[in-house]
Amino acid sequence: MSLAFIPHGVYEDIINIVGQWKVVDMKSLGEMCNYEIGYHNLLKKVRTLETHGLIKGVLLGSKNKHIYLTNKGLKYTGHDYTYEICDENLTHDLIVSRVLKTLLTHKFFVDGRMFHQIAVDKIFPDAQATAHKNGELYKLALEIELTQKEQNRVKEKYRRYASGSVFTYGVFITNKETLFKTYCRYLQEMNEDIQEAIILILDKQMTATKFNYEKSECFYLGKSVSFAQLFDE
Repeated sequence: MSLAFIPHGVYEDIINIVGQWKVVDMKSLGEMCNYEIGYHNLLKKVRTLETHGLIKGVLLGSKNKHIYLTNKGLKYTGHDYTYEICDENLTHDLIVSRVLKTLLTHKFFVDGRMFHQIAVDKIFPDAQATAHKNGELYKLALEIELTQKEQNRVKEKYRRYASGSVFTYGVFITNKETLFKTYCRYLQEMNEDIQEAIILILDKQMTATKFNYEKSECFYLGKSVSFAQLFDE
């Protein structure tokens, strides 16, 4: 193995795509790649990057390969990475990526990015999405909640999103009904200014491979509403 290997061309493109999304499946990588090289050739390029220790791969299911950057690979991307993905947060990051990609298929969502342990308004959102409605742009901080957090911690996040200047709304998304109801209760115990800045979404079927916002249950300003009521004009 050559120690002088420096990614360029399609190799650099692969690294930048993975850096943007933190973790990405091979199908999505092929769709986002700027080079017309074919799927099998893409696999060879990915294996080369694995051989040189720039990325790691994991199989989810029998053939569903996902890749992410190692600490060595992080050095070749300009994205705001500060840590290598580990097994304990792999599933979480996969779900964040899936949610963001799915939201960007909605006609009123125009942009999005993953966050990488970088504090904004003294909080650590999982991702950011930008949406437009009635001629205005809104920045949404996305929080994917797979495990229930302690009440004071959740309420403090609510407060920071409400008082911060970067995000219009903090959007908490979960696949657990009990967690969703608990977070709704926490929110209802807070003042209206804070409630105006927080949206809660429940999709019981949300996984690393699917997120259905159209069938989700949303909670805003003390009421159960549909996703369309919140985000469609």
